[in-house]
Amino acid sequence: MKFLNTRKTFPISSAVITGNKLLEVVLTGIRGGDTKPIKGGVAGEMREIFRQLDEILTEAGLTKTHVASARLYLQHVNRDIAEVNAVYKDYFGSHPPCRRAYGVDLQVGMLVEAAFVAEFPA
Repeated sequence: MKFLNTRKTFPISSAVITGNKLLEVVLTGIRGGDTKPIKGGVAGEMREIFRQLDEILTEAGLTKTHVASARLYLQHVNRDIAEVNAVYKDYFGSHPPCRRAYGVDLQVGMLVEAAFVAEFPA
């Protein structure tokens, strides 16, 4: 197992490569070194998540077209899903991965947390 982009603020890794086949990533709208989400509401947090995802994918030698699935955890799923969908569609374009969205009680004032699985080419 290889750990990527380990967060210095929290005791977690943002990404883990397992068996050189899968990249698993969990991200929030909190920038490295910060303890609170960036400003801009749920759309701002989603854009920050995708910025971080791009960095991790690049570090792993992948692109967003390698992302197979996404799980989104939303503080206010019914209120925010349309805004999240717009940012999601803009980011993934014509290569949208499978996605699930859940309403949950998030910490530290976050509006969204996202988990992604990307597959390395054979």
